[in-house]
Amino acid sequence: MSVFKKLLIVLFSSFVGIISNPELPFASDTVAVTGISGAVETVFIDETVTEVVDEEPASTVAYDPVLSEPVAPAPSPVEIVSPQPAPVVIPSNYISIAGRTIDMVNVENTAVDSGNHVNKYGDRLIYGHNSASVFGFLKNVGVGEVFSVTENGVTRNYRVQSVAIYEKLNDYTLSLDGQTIKMVAVANARHNGKKYDLSLMTCYGTSYGNGDASHRLVLFASAI
Repeated sequence: MSVFKKLLIVLFSSFVGIISNPELPFASDTVAVTGISGAVETVFIDETVTEVVDEEPASTVAYDPVLSEPVAPAPSPVEIVSPQPAPVVIPSNYISIAGRTIDMVNVENTAVDSGNHVNKYGDRLIYGHNSASVFGFLKNVGVGEVFSVTENGVTRNYRVQSVAIYEKLNDYTLSLDGQTIKMVAVANARHNGKKYDLSLMTCYGTSYGNGDASHRLVLFASAI
């Protein structure tokens, strides 16, 4: 048999084998004949090409399931700060007289030392030390002087109507022109049988060196 006939037989046998065995590669494999002289070697060449496709990153945009439209991202939470109540300002109490303003403190009895301010006892008596920073200038205040007292945010004006100098007998009694006067009368702004709206009192005369003195200077005033 000639070589040509052998080649035809080999090709025909290969074709029949492919038809009869569908599991053999067909589309992507190539049959190569490497030998013609007596021996035939069949080589299958895999030409399959694997395509690498980059995966798209997952979308971070949310879609409305009904409208199929992008949904705007929710705004970042905003910290809500509650407004703080305004601080409560307690009006200060003071007396303004002869161009001076002196702090005033309410007390329950006249034994309370007034320190660097004046004390107000009851509704009508204001007293303080005979010092330059407190009531030391009262000796220069005469009848007709107008002054004001501010208490709990309310200011009232007064005019001096009378001035008196009492001798101190003890903590409860005073003396004026030989007449004994109870201290409670001065505290209630009463003088010579007349009642006033306010009395201002400070030490006077000889100082005892312990914050006390031999006399009391008192100014009686009426509201205007």
